Amino acid sequence: MSHLVQNRTAPDRLPVAYSYWYDTPVVLRVATPRTQRLQTELHCTITGESDAAVHIRIGQRDRNVCKTMILAVEEIPAPRRLQ
Repeated sequence: MSHLVQNRTAPDRLPVAYSYWYDTPVVLRVATPRTQRLQTELHCTITGESDAAVHIRIGQRDRNVCKTMILAVEEIPAPRRLQ
C-alpha cells in the first residue's frame, strides 16, 4: 500500500507522523529537497523520527532522512506463508 506524504504544514496542522510504519519494511520514495528532480527509492525499516528527520535502518546501518525529502511511503507486503 502506497501513501503519498505531504510534508508542508499549515499553521493549524501537525507535521506528518511516521509512527504507523515503525519496525515495518517499507520503500521510501525520496527526492532532492529543492528541485525534486533526482528521485530514488530506499528499501528500509523506519525505526523512529524527530521533528525534522525519519530514522531508518538499511541492512545493518542506521541513517536519518530529512522529512522534506520524503515523497511517499510504501509498505512491503509480508511474504505469504506456505501451508
